[in-house]
Amino acid sequence: MLKDKYDVVIVGSGPAGAGAAKAVAGHGLSALMVDKATLPRYKMCSGILFPSAVKAITDEFGELPESVLCEPVVIKGGRVFVDVDSPAMDAPFSVFEDDPELGDDGINTDRAALDHWLSMKAGVPIVDKCLLKGFRREGNEIVVELRHEGLSAEVRTKYLIGADGTRSAVREAAAGDFEKDVRLIPNYEEWYTGKIDLEPGWLYMFFDRSITGYFATIFHKDDQIVAVTGTKQGESVKDMFAAFRSHLEEKHGLVVEKKVTQAGCSVHDMSAKENYFLGDGNVVLAGEAGGFNRCGEGITSALVSGKAAGESVLASLDSGRAAVDYYTKAVAAEIETCTKVNRTIEAAVGLNPFTRD
Repeated sequence: MLKDKYDVVIVGSGPAGAGAAKAVAGHGLSALMVDKATLPRYKMCSGILFPSAVKAITDEFGELPESVLCEPVVIKGGRVFVDVDSPAMDAPFSVFEDDPELGDDGINTDRAALDHWLSMKAGVPIVDKCLLKGFRREGNEIVVELRHEGLSAEVRTKYLIGADGTRSAVREAAAGDFEKDVRLIPNYEEWYTGKIDLEPGWLYMFFDRSITGYFATIFHKDDQIVAVTGTKQGESVKDMFAAFRSHLEEKHGLVVEKKVTQAGCSVHDMSAKENYFLGDGNVVLAGEAGGFNRCGEGITSALVSGKAAGESVLASLDSGRAAVDYYTKAVAAEIETCTKVNRTIEAAVGLNPFTRD
């Protein structure tokens, strides 16, 4: 049941929303997390936690339960095909993360189960099937316009945290003309039972323009094979996927016994273009809503920026200054990390998959 008033409203229950909620929980605040989906909900993502994400989760939320893990549990790194005829290059996670305190291996998770576990551990009430329609400012308060299970509702809050992903409703409501400079990249995936001549325990990445206008991936989830590719706006992602699947059949021995499911989504180019939208006043944006993504690895950025958003709210409450002032400083290091990883990928494969420049 929605109340009329909260200290903090968080939109989105993924890692960014959970990170923000965990930061504000236990401080005597009235907080609410809302999500437009029915939870637990599927998000199109490899669900592979890089070592930095594993550390961020265990530090803030505790050890990952078996219920969120997939086989093979350990992911040793990436295997990269720069073009269709080249041999694979092994890319350990240390290529992306130069922190010597991190482990070497990634962890394979069920993304829906992971997100739900994180949000339930965060310690803030969650209302699902609750869509943000917009917000307005009235004096020192933010009036959040919601639609919950078909009914309109308004709640008042001091702080609004947008953690609602690539196509953020909070960002659209707050940023005005900013959206016209955000390019969306369509992605499509299919899940199969069958076999493929690619060893489980790696995240396979393909960059050849004949099979992707973004980058394509293969990874294993328990007894299933997941194939994903993307392309530029204006091109058919289904046609590009057909080319990718043909390549997998011809070059990597893909044999499909059954197509289990399919899904589509979009990603944006904000981080690759260093085009962030951090918020305005006491509205702040975390995770992909704000632009954070380490060239395809978004979970760590979501956790880091979500925590920073929650901590910025706490700092604002103590001082009376706008939360975005604290948030801008708090995420400066994460923006630098995103830039560094983007440049590392560009140097390694000769392009940035988000811009193809």
